[in-house]
Amino acid sequence: MNHLTKNKILVYLATIFLVGGITGGVLGWTGAQQRIMAPPSSRKICDHLRHSLESELDLTPAQLKQLDPLLEKRAREMEAIHSRTIQQFEELIRASNEEIATTLGLNPAQRAKLEEMEKKRQDFLRKRFRPPGNPPGPRKDGHGPPEGVL
Repeated sequence: MNHLTKNKILVYLATIFLVGGITGGVLGWTGAQQRIMAPPSSRKICDHLRHSLESELDLTPAQLKQLDPLLEKRAREMEAIHSRTIQQFEELIRASNEEIATTLGLNPAQRAKLEEMEKKRQDFLRKRFRPPGNPPGPRKDGHGPPEGVL
């Protein structure tokens, strides 16, 4: 059996350290990219506003208690606007696809290909806007494409 020399042990340890550093860097970069690319939720926006108002205006606990329901209302309204906008966008895409198919006089094979292209687009959006750790499919948290839209 070979005995490990001091130099071999140092090389092995350095290799393990280097591989761990590279792995950590890649995982950290990937996670940061996902956070950067994801739009902020309405709750986060309202939480940020609450913190800003609290610190800048020196709000009292009584004022904060009055502020919280207002911010909850704002968050709900922002989520509703977001959902309506996505629904309108999806309706526009569907109408546009139908207009393309009709105007260009697509044959059944071309229509099938257009439908396949639309399914790929929808799948991409589902995956793109799915929060980490959630199964694929429409999101239920009010962010990204809402259920039944895609």
